[in-house]
Amino acid sequence: MSQIFIPDATNFPATADLVIIGGGVIGAATAFYATRAGMRAIVVEKRAALGELTTSASLAAFRAQFAEPENIAMMQESIAVFENFAALTGADIGLHQQGYLFVTTAEDGYAKCKARVELQRANGLDDVELLTGDDARARFPYLAPEITAATFRQRDGWLSSHELTYGYARASAAQFFVDTPVIGFCRDGREAKIVGVVTPRGEIRAARVVICAGPYAAPLAQMAGVELELQNTRRHQLTLGKHSLIPRDAPMVVDLDTGAHWRPEGQGAVFGWSQPEPPSEPLEYVPTDWEFPARVLDGVARITPFWNDVIPHLKRADLGLVAGQYTETPDLNPLIGATQIEGLWLNCAYGGHGVMMSAAGARLFVDWLGGKISVAENSFRVDRDFRVGEKMVL
Repeated sequence: MSQIFIPDATNFPATADLVIIGGGVIGAATAFYATRAGMRAIVVEKRAALGELTTSASLAAFRAQFAEPENIAMMQESIAVFENFAALTGADIGLHQQGYLFVTTAEDGYAKCKARVELQRANGLDDVELLTGDDARARFPYLAPEITAATFRQRDGWLSSHELTYGYARASAAQFFVDTPVIGFCRDGREAKIVGVVTPRGEIRAARVVICAGPYAAPLAQMAGVELELQNTRRHQLTLGKHSLIPRDAPMVVDLDTGAHWRPEGQGAVFGWSQPEPPSEPLEYVPTDWEFPARVLDGVARITPFWNDVIPHLKRADLGLVAGQYTETPDLNPLIGATQIEGLWLNCAYGGHGVMMSAAGARLFVDWLGGKISVAENSFRVDRDFRVGEKMVL
């Protein structure tokens, strides 16, 4: 069973096969797969608990409806893990497979959705459905009359990011040192290679170190001498308490034209919208913009107009607003693999998809670390050629 604790002098100096920097969902998943592969792993997390930074601000949703083959494959693998998570770990992650419904009001919406579905099916996603506007409204009667087309996949859905993170952690054989920030790296005296990390509590020596630190990935890499082309962007999550008009069996509903989206949460709902924001420095506590609730509620009302009957009666006390940061590469795909500095590895920059890609990303990283896959089998390697991504970031 995992040990999650604040270490003291008796725990140092420490040694491991792998030091994982960051105790969010990616760090916890990496620990799970690393220890299953027989590695001794120590996770260092600067906060007092796991999953308190970007993981806690996630909408905790997952979908296989991507446009890129590598992302479709990643998500099919991760979703299969989520579906079997209780058997793998003993943890209940509150899995809800109520589907993802992408809708559009564009005149050529059906043609665009058809092309998207054909691409997905050609890449192994054979259970995604293409719907006309009428078909979509027959299945989901709360949709706007302007909807011209939709795509739907039942096995997409959402879960508890907290239970997922702690499920990975407790089912691993790793040690988790919380309240333990990394302030430097241990280096070989004769070479530039990294052989561990320095914390205020002591050193941890290891053959390999991996950065899984969300918005703090670039500063930590820079400390080691690696420059990463990453950008942090603020993203909001709005929650709404119990309301009788919210269909509790609804899927995640996404406006393909704008990106505004919502899903049920208990007897209430959760909302998100990746609107343009200026890049920001990594932040421990991300400030919220209380203009966001009005914008996102209006945005989702465009495609599901029953929200127009809810909005006029809302009070601020009915709403909860949190913000986190997406950390993105130029092509909007994660960094998984070795850096140019021997001993330093990356598993980070998931651009808001960390919860949903955690299982496949961590498995891929550990396989790469163990030499089980070739360069050609890792589309997310650190030294790849970046091209600006076109995928929708939700």
